Amino acid sequence: MSNTNDSFRSAELAMLGEIWSSPTLWPTMRVLCDDCNGRFVASDDERRAAAFICDTLASYGLSNAHTEAFDVHGWTRGETSLIANGHPLTCIGLPGTPPCDLEAPIVHMGNGEPADFTRVGEAARGKIALVRGQGSHRLEKYARAYLAGCIGFIFSNTEMGCLPPTGSIEFGGKPAPLPGIGIAYETFLRIERMLEGGDVTARLRVKSELFPATGLNVIADIPGTQPELGTLMACAHYDGHDIAQGAIDNASGTAAVMEAARALMKVRDQLKLSVRFALWSGEEVGMIGSGAYAKAHRDELVQIKLVFNCDIVGNPGTFWIGLNGYDTDRVAEFMRTLAGKEHDVQVKGDVVIPYSDHFSFYMKGVPALMAATGSPKYPNLGPHTYGDTLDKVDLRALRSSAAFTARVLMHLAHDPAPLPARLATVEEVQESLRKAGYEELMKAQGRWDF
Repeated sequence: MSNTNDSFRSAELAMLGEIWSSPTLWPTMRVLCDDCNGRFVASDDERRAAAFICDTLASYGLSNAHTEAFDVHGWTRGETSLIANGHPLTCIGLPGTPPCDLEAPIVHMGNGEPADFTRVGEAARGKIALVRGQGSHRLEKYARAYLAGCIGFIFSNTEMGCLPPTGSIEFGGKPAPLPGIGIAYETFLRIERMLEGGDVTARLRVKSELFPATGLNVIADIPGTQPELGTLMACAHYDGHDIAQGAIDNASGTAAVMEAARALMKVRDQLKLSVRFALWSGEEVGMIGSGAYAKAHRDELVQIKLVFNCDIVGNPGTFWIGLNGYDTDRVAEFMRTLAGKEHDVQVKGDVVIPYSDHFSFYMKGVPALMAATGSPKYPNLGPHTYGDTLDKVDLRALRSSAAFTARVLMHLAHDPAPLPARLATVEEVQESLRKAGYEELMKAQGRWDF
C-alpha cells in the first residue's frame, strides 16, 4: 500500500486517536436527534439542524461553511384513515401523498414485483394496491402500481412490532400521482385474512398539505495543498422523517461525516486534494437537495474525483461499500487493502443503488459510492418507523464508520493514484442503468434525466 512513510503514518494514527477518543461524536448525535427531532425537509427542525451543522463545521476550522437553498415540494402530514370492510385500521400517510377520499377494492400485489403485476394484469386497474415491503424499493413498487392503473397504494412493514412505515412516494421531483399510506405488518396480515374470505373494499381518507418550500444543504471545505489535483466529496443526508428522530437514518451518517471532517482538519497538511463536506436535506423525499446541488454546480463536477456517501452507518456489523462509476477497480482494491484486518469492510464494485444521494452524482458520471453498516440490533425498530431513535445507535459501529471514512479520505487526498481516471460518459451511465433494469421505472418516475 502507498502512504506508508513515517510522517504520514504518525499523522494517520493521531487522526484515528481523535476519532476513537472523541468527546464530540455522541453529543453531535444528541443534538441532531433530541434537539432537532426528525429534521424533516423544510421544517423548523431542519433549519435548526442546518444551523447546528454549519456552525459546528466552522468551529472545527473548515473553510467557507455555508448553506445553499433549493426548491422542494413541502408536505405536512394530516389525519389519515383506512377502513376495510367496515373495520378501522391503523395507518399513516406516506410523505408526498396527495389528499384523497376514495373507496375501492383492495388488490393484493404480493411483494409488488414485476411478476406480481403481470399475474394480476388488468384486474389491478381502478383498485388500491396492497404490497409488502420485501424485495425491491418502495418507489419501484409505487411506480408499478401507477403504471398498472391503480388508484391507491398501501405499503406494509415487513417486521413485527405494530409499526407502520413511512417513506416518500416522490415522483421525479413532481407531486405524487397516487395517494399512499403505510401499515404495520400485523395490519397487513389482517387484510390478507380478510381477502382469504372474499373481496375487501377500502375507504381511504388522507388529509395532507402540499406547498412550495425550500430546503437547505450545508457545505464546507478543507482546501488541499495542491487543489488543482481535484476534490473528494464526503457527504450524508441529515434530513429524516417527521415521525421519529431519524437516528440510524441518517443522523448516524451525518455525525460520522462531521467527525471525519473534525479529525481530518488535524492532518490537513497531508491532504493534497481538497475535501468538500456536504450534508444534504431532501434525501427522504427524493434526493432533492443533492440533485439540486449537482445541477447548480454542473460545471464543477469534473473536479470531483469521488463521492463518498454515508447513509445508515450506526448499525453494528460489516461496513458495506457499493461503488459505481467508470474505472473504479483500483479504488475498490485500494479500500479492500486499506481495510485489511483492522476493519470489517466489504467492497462491491459496479453496484447501482438509485436511492441515496451519491446517485445524484453518478447520474452526471461522477464516480460515487454508498457506505452503510450491517444489520440493526433491533430489526423491527429500524429506519422509517417510530422506532428509529437514538437508543438504537451502536456507538462503536459509528466510531468505526467515521474512522474508516476518514482513513479513505486521508489516503486518497494524499495520494490520488487509485482514483478513477475520468468521469463516465452519458452513454456509459445509461448503459449501466439499463443493465441494472432501471430504465423503464426511472422513466415512469420522471427521473430519466438524459
